[in-house]
Amino acid sequence: MSVAPPFSQTPDNIGRAIAVVCAAGFTFSLMFTAVKLLDGRYSPFQILLLRYGIGFAISLPWLVRIGRPAIQTHRPLAHAVRAAYGLLSTISLFFAVNHLPLGTVTALSYSMPIFLTALSWPMLGEVVGWRRATATVIGFVGVVIIVDPSSDTNIYAIAAAASAVFYALAAISIRQLSKSETTSCIYVLYNLANIVVCGALMPWFWVTPTMEDWIIFFCIGFLGAAAQLGFLIAYRSAAASIIAPFDYLQILFLILVGYLIWGEIPRTQSFLGGSLIVASGLYIWARERKLAARFNPD
Repeated sequence: MSVAPPFSQTPDNIGRAIAVVCAAGFTFSLMFTAVKLLDGRYSPFQILLLRYGIGFAISLPWLVRIGRPAIQTHRPLAHAVRAAYGLLSTISLFFAVNHLPLGTVTALSYSMPIFLTALSWPMLGEVVGWRRATATVIGFVGVVIIVDPSSDTNIYAIAAAASAVFYALAAISIRQLSKSETTSCIYVLYNLANIVVCGALMPWFWVTPTMEDWIIFFCIGFLGAAAQLGFLIAYRSAAASIIAPFDYLQILFLILVGYLIWGEIPRTQSFLGGSLIVASGLYIWARERKLAARFNPD
């Protein structure tokens, strides 16, 4: 079975991984925008079924060319665990996105790197230096400023925060699987697991979409598949705790989208928090490139 090359944390690998994760974050932002356009007319399970079903169908030509390695695995249980984390994360986020401003949902979900940094050492054996840990905490302070914890909380905010915990666990699972599994295998088995689980629930949740909503569902499937592949490539190219802070850029993307489409006017603290988030991410990038160059001078 073809697997990824050994993990090599060179400056070029880190730079490419960061660029890919930023692009994937923007694509995911567009997907969440499409989900919000559905305005709660469909359950999260139906949205997930069509998101993964359409995305999988779009990916079939690529998967056919890959052949058997796309489904060959010796770690089915690990794939099931990764799928469970991802499913719980996405359902929680889709539940919240229909009831809260896009920027607020995303900011709440981006407590993820805090959990990821805390778990990277015991679960992945990745060394997290004090500088990176401090920068990640500063990024989280930016999230807190945007969210404004003095405001009232509700079940939707709790769901968005829970999504962050499951997202961190899913990212760690991807790093663990990437040591022995191909990107295509991780992608295919995760999609199939979501299709099977959500499809089994459709007798209780299915609502026939209108023609306009079918177009939105197609966009959700296409954008979700592209973003998912981007994140898989990024997380197998560099340490999870290095590239995770760059996921924060989705907050800025979605604040802008929320303003342009729904008139969600960003508050002053949104700009202040966003500045801290971007600054911390850029510092981590510069720091890790410097360390990689020191240990890989060629």
